[in-house]
Amino acid sequence: MIVSILDCTLRDGGYINNWEFPKKQAIKIINALNSSNVDIVELGYLDDKNGKVNDSTLFSSIKSINDLIGDIGRDFNKVVMINLFDFDVSKLPQQSKTKIDGIRLAFHKENAEEALIQAQTITDLGYKLFFQPMVTKNYSDDEFVSIMQKSNQLKAHAFYIVDSFGSMSLKDFKKYIKLANDCLQDEVCLGFHSHNNMQLAFSNAIELCAANFDREVIIDSSVYGMGRGAGNLNTELITNYLNDQVHKKYNVLPLLEVIDETLTFYFKKSPWGFSPAQYLSASLDCHPNYASYLVNKKTTHIADIQEVLEKIPLNKKVSFDEKIVDDLYQQFLLKSKSEVQGKISIPTGKKILLIASGHSVIDNLKAIKHKVESENYFVIALNHKPQFDCDYYFFSNQQRFDEFKESLLTERLAITSNIKCDELIDVVIDLSDVVYIGGSFITNVTMLMINYLISQDIQKIEIAGLDGYQMGRDNYAYDETQVSDNLNLFIELNQAVENSLMELKLLTNIELITPSVYENIL
Repeated sequence: MIVSILDCTLRDGGYINNWEFPKKQAIKIINALNSSNVDIVELGYLDDKNGKVNDSTLFSSIKSINDLIGDIGRDFNKVVMINLFDFDVSKLPQQSKTKIDGIRLAFHKENAEEALIQAQTITDLGYKLFFQPMVTKNYSDDEFVSIMQKSNQLKAHAFYIVDSFGSMSLKDFKKYIKLANDCLQDEVCLGFHSHNNMQLAFSNAIELCAANFDREVIIDSSVYGMGRGAGNLNTELITNYLNDQVHKKYNVLPLLEVIDETLTFYFKKSPWGFSPAQYLSASLDCHPNYASYLVNKKTTHIADIQEVLEKIPLNKKVSFDEKIVDDLYQQFLLKSKSEVQGKISIPTGKKILLIASGHSVIDNLKAIKHKVESENYFVIALNHKPQFDCDYYFFSNQQRFDEFKESLLTERLAITSNIKCDELIDVVIDLSDVVYIGGSFITNVTMLMINYLISQDIQKIEIAGLDGYQMGRDNYAYDETQVSDNLNLFIELNQAVENSLMELKLLTNIELITPSVYENIL
């Protein structure tokens, strides 16, 4: 059996950096793959809607690809992927007029008939067709056999088993590779693309190598396992295995060098690999973005996230639908876990000082304590316990409440109704009364408390520690173990707070007494 390695670092790895590989860097990676003797290099995506001309492996056209690899003297096997509907295949030139050897066509089951039509166009133009039905587990055995039979009629170069969610057990994998080997024509290569949510990518790849079929198999991998979420099978690991077991002659050292010199940079900015969220998405056979979306909210425990994921409709699991998961998340939070009662009693004549959890509370501790100790203020801490006593401690986040509750007196606690508490809390605020700001569902604790205080006719609110989310710095006044340095997430969170402040400042006077990214808003 011939085993070939197809490296997809520049394509699947692009989910980490939005495919923004500078030309010089992309060439460096390609040269390293060629020096390592990897059999096939996947250069990226073809996408005429979102693709770029330069410094990207999300290509707008074949010309963009030709321009990239034109500077590489050595010839090598090159493919590019098209997600069905992302590129008009009628724009493809004849293969003989390009530097591309093959095209990988990826599609979901409901679009199989259209995929077959476009696949025929690709083969008619002379390209090697890598036919890639996504989420193999989504096919019944009969459906899987049927799509392979149609692939045979296309004269596809390769047909793929795709473990899109990284959840394919060894038992399932053995079934699929046997079905494929029995059904595919002898000249068709059997491909395997896996994600690593449950750390099964390497073991299943080894199983495929051990099957010893009388056909060529193609195993997809990426250097350093670079890829969205849990990442992919590591090219450096599978090539090393093949060197030891199948007498291949791969050179692993160039791969290690590209990790050290290039990919570690991306890993530090946006890590990939095993995580509880990726495990959950795999165990429930749903798109990994669902779990990531909920984890990024940082308001609930992982067990609660599982409860939300379990409610995703079966027909919505395969493709990420932000509206579906956001609706389920809101329903989960709005379901009362503590009985609504009481209210925060604010003494007449006291100024209001909110202590948010930003690191500026530590940086300006002396000035803040001076205000607190003046006895002119009614002080409310938000989702944490600062280094001084406060009149109340308000929690809207289950994780933060569980972390701090043992060190706080219950008579000084106020919580929102989404918080589960075994003890009787005197003040439980109905989350539904404060969570909607300007028509948006806002869970930021400071915005919730401002909204609540407005309902109590408070005319002025001073705030410390509403720093905003910033990359590359400590964003918290306490030891936060769930730090996520994710630029896109931070932009989204900051925008939500900005929009809320624009609405709330029309209803009360808000003053920030510590440095904040929101200063210009107020």
